[in-house]
Formats: sequence, C-alpha cells, structure tokens
Amino acid sequence: MTFFTDKKVKGDDESDKSSIRLSESVQFQRDDILICATHGKIYAIHKRNGIRLWSSKFPTGASGGIVALFVTDYDKLIAGANGKTACLDLMSGETLWVNKMPGFGYSEVSVISTPSRFLSPREGFQSVDPPGYNKPSNLGRPIILAASKGKIMAIDSNSGEEMWRYNCPGGWYNIPVAIIEPPSLEHGRPEQLVYVGAGKWVYCLQAQTGEVVWSCKVSGAIFGLNYMTLATPWSSRLAAEAYSAFSQNPSAQARDWEREQERKKSLYRTKRAIETQQKSVVASYQNFYQ
Repeated sequence: MTFFTDKKVKGDDESDKSSIRLSESVQFQRDDILICATHGKIYAIHKRNGIRLWSSKFPTGASGGIVALFVTDYDKLIAGANGKTACLDLMSGETLWVNKMPGFGYSEVSVISTPSRFLSPREGFQSVDPPGYNKPSNLGRPIILAASKGKIMAIDSNSGEEMWRYNCPGGWYNIPVAIIEPPSLEHGRPEQLVYVGAGKWVYCLQAQTGEVVWSCKVSGAIFGLNYMTLATPWSSRLAAEAYSAFSQNPSAQARDWEREQERKKSLYRTKRAIETQQKSVVASYQNFYQ
C-alpha cells in the first residue's frame, strides 16, 4: 500500500493537524506499521525506519490523557481514552466509528478485541517458531471490549454499537482488566470467555452475551492500591510480544493515582485559601470595631 509522510521532525507542529501529509511516497503493509499514541494524538510509523505514515487526533480529544491502543487481526485500530472508544482504519487513520460509552465517566479506558480466529494454545509447545492460526471456527463476530470506572462494555466491531455492558459489583471506580480465552472442549470451555479483574473481584463472562459464568472475591484487604492485574499461561505467551499491555505496564493506573494526588493537593490548596480568606475577614471585622 502507498501512503505519504512528512520528513520534518523539529518544529513539525503543523503535521499533527492533518491525518496525512503529502510529501514523499512510502510503500507499506500492515506488518510494517508501529502504532504509538502520546499527547492525545495517534501516529503510525514504519517499523523499518521510523517514517511517519499517518497521524490522527483521538476523535473526541484526549489531551493530557492516556490513549490505550489495540490492533485487531482485521485491520482496525481500537483506541480508548477519556471514557470513550474509537475505531480507526489501520492503514489510513480514518475514523470509522466512536462509542461515547455513556455512564463510563471520563477516565482512561482499557481496550481489547476478540479475534476472528485464535492461535492454538498447545500444551508443551516447545518450538521456537510461532504457532500458526487455527482454521476459522464458530467464534461469533469479533467484538470490542472496553472497560473503565468499574464497568466493561462489548461493542460491535463493525458498527460501534453497544452489545452489552456489565457493572462489576466489586470494581468500584477502578479500571478493569480483561483477558480473552479461546474455546477449548478439552478443557471444558465450549464458549469464548472473558476474564475480568476489577478491585478485589474476578468475573468470568461469556464474550458474545456478557452472561456471568462465575465471580469470586480474591482479596479482603483494606489498605493499599485497589488495582488488579491478570495473567494466564496463554495470555502471557501472547503478551511476551507486546510489553505495553495494561497488566504488564500499568501506566493508566499510575496516571489515575497521580490524578488522585493532584485532586487532593487541589482540595488542600482550596481549603487553605478559604481559611486564609476567613482569617482576613475576621481580622477586618476586628479592626473595624476596635
């Protein structure tokens, strides 16, 4: 595929204002693309030389927030930020749809997609070569799973419409994390499952319907940060190729903690300002009546 990019680096502020900069022709395929997001913008760069292929602002704005990214196996880029989820064309950066996720607040969003076909989680697999894909099976249509503020939503990957949502009862306002497991008749999993961790609870849901298979409280702790990370042997084997997953690199959780500290500092400054103002008023009255 041919797209265009701009060679400018220093002071190239204008290049962020458009999705594509027509300057020099670049040939690339989907496997050549490295997606990165920072300062509310999303960039596609070439893995061979770092040349920018396209750039796009997060569709609803995400300045100062963390943009979560997930590239599907059907050439769509899923991005989540500020309580919203968007779908972009992987090859062009064009916005395909936006789900504003009503009721999910304005914080970071974790995003993943159920695949159109699964890598086979073979037990005792020892080859250094990556395993091949299974033949497509009856997995249902691919769906997007977006989570924030103690809730998880399933979104139709084609239309962007909500399919189902689940409010994690013990999730409070934390960012839930999710792992998708492939069906396995051998291990008693005839359906595609989603394991969700939020707060002190873990939930197992059916991916296509959101039906709860089971839930359990894993911690009774009172103190400490109320975040959870998840891993299975299968998910960890996949995550070994991507070190930016929420459960391996909890940058959004860290930003959430920083935001809480900023909120406390702001409340403290406001309180001190009010106290100072009150003292000033009292002093003025005292001086007036003396």
